[in-house]
Parts: sequence; C-alpha cells; structure tokens
Amino acid sequence: MTETAPAGPGTDGATAEVAAMLARCGLPAGPYELAYLAAEYPYLKAGIDMLYAVDAAKDADPALRFRADVPAAH
Repeated sequence: MTETAPAGPGTDGATAEVAAMLARCGLPAGPYELAYLAAEYPYLKAGIDMLYAVDAAKDADPALRFRADVPAAH
C-alpha cells in the first residue's frame, strides 16, 4: 500500500518556500514530510498574518520581561 502525501490549496509555491525555510535551518525533511508541511503552511501563514493585521497591536511594544512580583496592596 502506498501512502499519498497530503495536498491542499496553494501547495505548489508553498513546497519551495517550506523547503527553503527548512534548508536555512539545517532541518532535513523527506518528500512525505515536505508535502505535509507544504499543505499546512498556507493555513499557518494566514493565521500568522491575521495576528499582524490587528491594528491595535501593530505599534505595541513587545513584552520582553515578565515581572513575577506581587503588586503592593493599596
């Protein structure tokens, strides 16, 4: 029995983009893994793009520190 690699909308360009990202990170991926990641990538990218599209968050400073101290009672 042969496994079929998943395919989704926009996987043609996504395959090259995912392969390039994995190569930059030095992460190996077989053809099935690459096909699966390429099928999911458009959905993940759309979700990330939506996070950046929030107008109120565009110019907000990132929270680079977490202060675990308890605020003083008033």
